[in-house]
Amino acid sequence: MKPKNFILIPLILIFLPSLYSQLRIEIKGGLDDPISIAVVPMQWSLQSKQDVFLHQIIRKDLESFGEFDVIPPKNMLSLPTTREEVFYKDWRLLGSDYLVIGNIIQSDNEIDCKVSFTIFDVTRERVIHRGTVIGPKDSLRRVGHKVSDVIYEKIQGIPGIFSTQIAYIDKPSAFDPNYNLMISDIDGYESLSLFSSPQPLMSPSWSPDKENIAYVSFEEGTSRIFIQKLSDAERIGIKLEEGINSSPNWSPNGNKLSAVLSKTGNPDVFTYDLESSSWSQLTKHFGIDTEPDWSPNSRKILFTSNRSGTPQIYEVNVRTKRIKRITFEGTYNARGRYLPDGENIVFVHRTQGIFHIATQNLKTGKLRILTETSLDESPTVSPNGNVIIYATKNGDKDILAGITLDGKTKFIMPSMKGEAREPSWSPLID
Repeated sequence: MKPKNFILIPLILIFLPSLYSQLRIEIKGGLDDPISIAVVPMQWSLQSKQDVFLHQIIRKDLESFGEFDVIPPKNMLSLPTTREEVFYKDWRLLGSDYLVIGNIIQSDNEIDCKVSFTIFDVTRERVIHRGTVIGPKDSLRRVGHKVSDVIYEKIQGIPGIFSTQIAYIDKPSAFDPNYNLMISDIDGYESLSLFSSPQPLMSPSWSPDKENIAYVSFEEGTSRIFIQKLSDAERIGIKLEEGINSSPNWSPNGNKLSAVLSKTGNPDVFTYDLESSSWSQLTKHFGIDTEPDWSPNSRKILFTSNRSGTPQIYEVNVRTKRIKRITFEGTYNARGRYLPDGENIVFVHRTQGIFHIATQNLKTGKLRILTETSLDESPTVSPNGNVIIYATKNGDKDILAGITLDGKTKFIMPSMKGEAREPSWSPLID
């Protein structure tokens, strides 16, 4: 993709990998009765002995959001590798609801490894899934995440998110005086600095194909939207318009961006066609319209506006440009984001002077406050719609935190180096 009128900009810093977990997940509250599962260390047929490592990845994944309790191998009564070796009564004695066994062999191309595994429902004494995951044997973390995704989906009924990534802004710190556009796996590993600048970076947004990230940089002394390609070092600057250029957000089909421009006077919501390199104005008001987000069907866009006197969330029909106010409860509602079902939104809601993350059903208008922390902002929703990550404060430090949509599991994601803001969750990619 190289739209017309785009400008190539050399990178200051590109693709610097982290050798450790930049972010880490710390569970602060989980389910009272999590699903008990036994993941037997898999039979290993490769030269390098890493079965324990792979088991640790899967275990950490499944326990990440407090939904599963993984039985450690030391507590297992046996270590079966075939269906014939599985005795259900042994696993019922351990209180296990599910059991996973498998083996790992080298693929025919000698580059990849193949993980074949079976998931058992212990209570019903039956196999619920036989699957195979193929991936690079020098990237077992990626392979383990894919196995975890399958296990999660077969048990919970919704896609797993352990292979997804988070983009965020790493703020200047004692470790690094620059702002960094970062991406990392959801467990914090495999972190990369995509771009670094002494001037502020803002508003990262993933393309639906997971190949590009749009964001805002102030390196030229004013706000400008850029697109960073993840396949190489190419960075594309969208033609600069006069005034504010901010809040880029990809359409679900990846053909357009929504953004906020002030070239006509006040900040309004525009769409940008990546093929024709043309802007179309959606809103026109003397107030401030900002923070657009596309609906899953691309027909509508949420945005924040103070046109009623206080920040509230509105929805504009992309075709007709008809505008509808969405939030009415409270004097501050902002940064609205659709959930994948298109029927609910998540946003920042202020109550009694404290900023929380809340959800609202678009049909009923029912509002539900999820978080108990203060100064919460910038919510982003997991592609399976089950988890929300947002920015908040831990003392005087900016950190990322999260909560499951049911509100039962809470966690924080402190940065090992600096301070993290403005998270953006990647889409699912098969």
